[in-house]
Amino acid sequence: MRLVEDLVDEPGTLLIIGPSKAKVTGGSPRPAARADWPEVLLRVREELLPRSAVDDRTWLPAWQRYNGHFYRHVGDALPDAAASGRLLILSGGYGVARAAEPIAFYDRKLRLRDWPPGTLEAAIQYEVQRIGARRVLGFVSASADYAKLLRRVPWEVEATLVTVDFHEGGAQVEVPKRLAHAFAAVWRREPGRMPPGVVAVPLS
Repeated sequence: MRLVEDLVDEPGTLLIIGPSKAKVTGGSPRPAARADWPEVLLRVREELLPRSAVDDRTWLPAWQRYNGHFYRHVGDALPDAAASGRLLILSGGYGVARAAEPIAFYDRKLRLRDWPPGTLEAAIQYEVQRIGARRVLGFVSASADYAKLLRRVPWEVEATLVTVDFHEGGAQVEVPKRLAHAFAAVWRREPGRMPPGVVAVPLS
């Protein structure tokens, strides 16, 4: 297990976070162009979203669409990371989305069985190659399908799962809150501000 004190953002790092059930409504009219993703990912999106309580009349950048505990506690590290072009968000309705990518309001938890085998893994690898990432840091709960997905990726770069070892009451609030603080500590290069219980698990 890697020391969390060693985790700081560096050039060439792809950051990956999860979504949240809580979402912001509203936004701007539909974007004109489809995002640049492998065709199979776009096709499955088109099949899943109509079954995901989607409201595609308005769109927001993915990082602005979510409003769960992680997003409420991460502070200005999130818009800064989104602006860097190195932030990827896992999603039940979209599979994966770049932080600045416009997405509609939807309601669907990530279920790996919804996606053909290898589709999401290939999309993540596509993004690693597209930005020339040299390492990956994923900030998700260890027990969720988001972490299971990251463990399935056949990484060709250094990859680390940043998660929280927490077994007390209130985990649904405390875990995303601590992940948010961990993300902010990494982004600001302040490992001394890492919250308790955060662990770093090598994926590659």
